[in-house]
Amino acid sequence: MPCVHVSLKDFQGFPSVHTFNMLVQKLIWITLLRFLCQHVSAGASKAKMTTTKTMVTCEGESVVLKCDVGLIKVLKASYGRTDCKTCASGKPADQLSNTRCLAQSSLSTMSTRCDGTKSCTVPAVNSVFSDPCVGTYKYLNVTYDCVQPSAEAKTNTNTKTNTKTTVTCEGESAGLTCDVGLIKVLKANYGRTDCKTCASGKPADQLSNTRCLAQSSLSTMSARCDGTQSCTVPAVNSVFSDPCYGTYKYLDVTYDCVKSSADTKTNTKTTNTKTKTTVTCEGESASLKCDVGFIKVLKANYGRTDCKTCASGKPADQLSNTRCLAQSSLCTMSARCDGTQSCTVPAVNSVFSDPCVGTYKYLDVTYDCVQSKEQCNRCQMG
Repeated sequence: MPCVHVSLKDFQGFPSVHTFNMLVQKLIWITLLRFLCQHVSAGASKAKMTTTKTMVTCEGESVVLKCDVGLIKVLKASYGRTDCKTCASGKPADQLSNTRCLAQSSLSTMSTRCDGTKSCTVPAVNSVFSDPCVGTYKYLNVTYDCVQPSAEAKTNTNTKTNTKTTVTCEGESAGLTCDVGLIKVLKANYGRTDCKTCASGKPADQLSNTRCLAQSSLSTMSARCDGTQSCTVPAVNSVFSDPCYGTYKYLDVTYDCVKSSADTKTNTKTTNTKTKTTVTCEGESASLKCDVGFIKVLKANYGRTDCKTCASGKPADQLSNTRCLAQSSLCTMSARCDGTQSCTVPAVNSVFSDPCVGTYKYLDVTYDCVQSKEQCNRCQMG
């Protein structure tokens, strides 16, 4: 291999070793600064969001979503069962075996109730989400973020206040009220979906049916309460019908207070005024009256749905049949009273027929006073 001769003249065009080291150090600093800037920028963008939260709530309880900073945005939600371990304590195997149980409306229900608010409470019950798998003990799994007030929130906070839930035992009256805004009923069920609510002093056979759902619950509550600042609705069979004979029921209602009647299903100009209920014992006459407006009968039953009403001095065998419902009650009362300012109707078999021979009956009527006759006369007797 031939020798190569190198002289200092050959390096005259190159930088010195010291200069070369300086260039390398500058390059390292530039690279490091770029790296730091990228990570600071990424950290700043992450600071705009809070951590994602996940809540799991067993059936019959209520989930509480809350944001200390920002507004709720629900990302995922499932009411049902996707494994056999969650919320399984004390439950028999046949209530845990169906792990393909998903209520399709879970996300939309949670989003409607919670998106754009700072906090919300939602009961994990069939009356809210429907029952995707009868006989399975379910749970509610919700994942949500707290985001800045912007288009990211599906619901504007200016149109909603806090969601309220009221539970009323059968025979009592539910009172809904909004200090600010108007009522908008979101969910309602008259029936029974668990064996603990309104159970004090009741025998087990009146609590065992936990699949009791009155299909008209939401429409009944909406018709009576939407667009008003307050309403009172009796939790009784004559208002909602009886979805499960022999079961002691309760009325579970969830509602919001919204800013204007445009946010409710019913405009306040055409909604109900004060709801009235009258109970008349068999042989006497029911008197309905509106000082302002016209009568609109909402619910009516001539018969017997409990053993205490109009019971004084009556033998037990005349009070024991509490499944006594005259099917023509509403139509009869509507035909006689709707669109009038007052009416008197005798609570007798010759008017309503006899739905239960040998039972001492009573007439239970709920009505409103409305502004226009056009809202009345829903039923005409031939």
